[in-house]
Amino acid sequence: MFLSLSVYFVYGLKRLFRFVKYGSERKRFFRELKIKRIQDHILQKEYDRNETHLIVFFVPGADRETGLETISGGVISLVSLCEETKKLREVHHAQTLMCIFPRDFLFLKHLNFENETALFRFGQLPAYFNGVKKLTLHLPELLVPYFDQVLLPFEKAWIKSIPDVHLNVINANILLMPPPDQINQLEQFTRNITITAAHSKYCNLQNRLLFNRPLHKFSAWISPEQYIFRSFEEKENIMVVSPDGNEYRNKIIDLLKTVQGLEIITLQHLTYARFKEVIAKAKWALTFGEGLDGYILEPIFSGAFGMAVYNEDFFTEDFKNMPGVYSSYELLAAQITADIAALNQRNLFAEAQAAQYELCSRYYNYSHYQDNIRKFYLGDYTFK
Repeated sequence: MFLSLSVYFVYGLKRLFRFVKYGSERKRFFRELKIKRIQDHILQKEYDRNETHLIVFFVPGADRETGLETISGGVISLVSLCEETKKLREVHHAQTLMCIFPRDFLFLKHLNFENETALFRFGQLPAYFNGVKKLTLHLPELLVPYFDQVLLPFEKAWIKSIPDVHLNVINANILLMPPPDQINQLEQFTRNITITAAHSKYCNLQNRLLFNRPLHKFSAWISPEQYIFRSFEEKENIMVVSPDGNEYRNKIIDLLKTVQGLEIITLQHLTYARFKEVIAKAKWALTFGEGLDGYILEPIFSGAFGMAVYNEDFFTEDFKNMPGVYSSYELLAAQITADIAALNQRNLFAEAQAAQYELCSRYYNYSHYQDNIRKFYLGDYTFK
């Protein structure tokens, strides 16, 4: 307890020092003061303080300087999971909230994509809710190592005072998953710890045994019906490219620039609505990231032909033979311009694109996604 108070004291001193020294910090302080008043009002208006069961999703906070949100597929996924959870009250009998990760910078709502989810401070909850008996916390994997460090003493005490606490680690990217010993440190709050996975590839018995926790597939919010599908004739000769850094990126982009009439657009600094408009026009899509990600899945569901390098951490075996999936970046670089030329014909393009669409649809389906979430709250895990 003394250590926690000491950490809190040092944290307060640092904030005070920054407030005195930096004008931007004073601006942020008064901006957040207004946000806190609005958050308090929304909580009082929309939530019953006598609620006994809460479900809380954590999401990263705003940029320090601008106070603006960051947008990513992971953030959209978290908000989607939160909103789908709210629809299942007859299953879990709880009120659902989304909170900014403790000590992150505040904002009120994600504005770069359509949603109805207000954001709160986790520190609001202990003072507002009187008699919570059951608490479910959904914590993104990349925040797990910091959870204990950022909680203030009264927040820790509140969690530990609740008889039934369930902590779920949301694993959206297996490469970001903390090792088992860091997951085990969460046992100071509860022994009821589960893991949910976004990809089929790493929702498996091996990881169930490695982490020694129930493991369940949440899947992802991406599904075909959310996109405007355009045929070959309706497409423009645009290649949309993920913003991921990669040692082969410059070489491959230079090769694409040699393709006559091809426009290359990097998918960054866009609202989600604008993102969907661009991919609806694009004929081609290329990801330099994990491979089976939104930078090719969403364009494929919009009628584009997607290209990626097979990544064994994310792709299941059946994707090895999908058109547009290459075994290495060397092979992709050697073949991409020739493949674009060969597929730039209506019938060949339509056949290859349909094969991609069909395979991706097997794994990314809205009704399956909803069913997976429902099963989680029923305790019907993929690997118990």
